[in-house]
Amino acid sequence: MDIYTVDSRFGQVGVPGTKEYWEGRLKSTYDLHGTGFIGLGRHYNSWMYKIRKEVVLRKMKALHIDFTNVSVLDIGSGVGFFIDIWKELGARVTGIDLTNVAVKNLKLKYPTDEFYTVDIGDDLNESLENRKFDIVSAFDILFHIVDDNRYKKSIKNIHSVLRPHGLFIFSDNFIHGEVVKSTYQVSRQLSTIENILAQNEFDIIDRCPMFFLMSTPIDTTSPVAKLWWRFIQSFLVRYGDVAGLLVGGVLYPLESVLVRVMKESPTTEMMICRLHS
Repeated sequence: MDIYTVDSRFGQVGVPGTKEYWEGRLKSTYDLHGTGFIGLGRHYNSWMYKIRKEVVLRKMKALHIDFTNVSVLDIGSGVGFFIDIWKELGARVTGIDLTNVAVKNLKLKYPTDEFYTVDIGDDLNESLENRKFDIVSAFDILFHIVDDNRYKKSIKNIHSVLRPHGLFIFSDNFIHGEVVKSTYQVSRQLSTIENILAQNEFDIIDRCPMFFLMSTPIDTTSPVAKLWWRFIQSFLVRYGDVAGLLVGGVLYPLESVLVRVMKESPTTEMMICRLHS
């Protein structure tokens, strides 16, 4: 990726901006491997998405909502994985994505639904002006907004498109230690995210593990957890998709139990918020 030009919005030297990065990535790999943890292979990503679906469906059904009367704005719709979940629940869905390639493909896949090219960290354009939704979802999206001001702007924008008492549902790493930042991802402190949400009139009603063992243990100081993850990564990289199929299949049943019984995890979690006005 070093051959790309500078994008001054993000202060990165020698790498593409966020939009350019994802546009290129999805053009070359438009599937769940492209939207997932690309270094872990297709089969391992498939197992990870099974866990994501399980967690989202379980938590949404626990809300006891008649989703046939619910409108959802899904942010970062990608290849439509979470669109399918919302449709399975019976909701009406509008999707936005940073990339043109995703929106083009989503319009073909879901011809009766609305999809727009929108950067949630920018000023909202006419496609979302004066629109209100019952739920806004942003799964594995907001931690890719590396600029703090754009992150705050995204939460403000989400507030603006929600109906009173609407739900905002998203995943992040919610770390308790120091901020961890890389070129295209930043893991912010839970306290920082809580403060931004409070400033935008959101009440947190639930936070639960999205993963426990199957993703990077970024929110822990445990040497055992870090050693475990280095072993998993090296094994998957060395032996490829066959290893991903095997390791994912072995871990999935245990992961399914852990995300149900544990209150917090050392990695990605899901948060459900309600707009209180």
